[in-house]
Amino acid sequence: MELGLQTFTLHKLLRKPGDFDRYFARLAGMGIKNLELAVDYLPMAFSLDGAQLIHAAAQKHGLRIRSCQIKYAASSKDIANTTAFMQALGAEILVNSTIDLKLLNQGEKGLKNYCEMLEALRAKLAPAGIALAHHNHHYEFLRIGDGNALSFLAKNTSIDFALDTYWCQKGGGSAPALLDDLKGRVPVMHLRDFAITKRGLLTGGTDCEIGRGNISFGAILKAAEAAGVRYGMVEQKTKTPMESIALSWNFLQTRRGGL
Repeated sequence: MELGLQTFTLHKLLRKPGDFDRYFARLAGMGIKNLELAVDYLPMAFSLDGAQLIHAAAQKHGLRIRSCQIKYAASSKDIANTTAFMQALGAEILVNSTIDLKLLNQGEKGLKNYCEMLEALRAKLAPAGIALAHHNHHYEFLRIGDGNALSFLAKNTSIDFALDTYWCQKGGGSAPALLDDLKGRVPVMHLRDFAITKRGLLTGGTDCEIGRGNISFGAILKAAEAAGVRYGMVEQKTKTPMESIALSWNFLQTRRGGL
């Protein structure tokens, strides 16, 4: 598994086109080579022009955009635009940002409709060599029948998954167990730690720098390798992005022996 960064971590810094060159240079200086682009938070339109600008900045600093996280409403609206955007970046995995909560609230019936929507999108992207992977939050651990929403999606679709370690922990799931269950269907992961703080006592926990929380990343990294995960993207909601990225990245380098 190759390591990288989910650019949501930087979304408050990437506010104008020139910021991509500036911060991509700093990421490259840390040794980061792979990115997942948080398209929902871009400061420019979701268009070919935007993709070309970002690709140029990434290429300049030796970065590869491996995947893009995009909301279903945007990615499915214009398949030609979505395909052109992804291809301009060289990205092969489209990460579906979030489940449709209205359909989730309808139970099994709503989830069946959602599965059909995702399958249709997957089929439209496949001819361009783009895989569709659904990104989980804690919502997917809602009980549905004898399982939960995540297992329902896995059983009733052929899509891949982008497992998020923080949301798995918050939902009561086990990332290593899920990796085993979904072996071969998790091309990318979001690596986020989970901490209980004084504030977390009220919110159920917060994300934090990897190695400073309660998640056992040694077990997750081992399970990810066994499950065939291609990319592990560091992610965090933080007020100090560059400092937090460095802490997480250095921790993972130590654990991975410099990979």
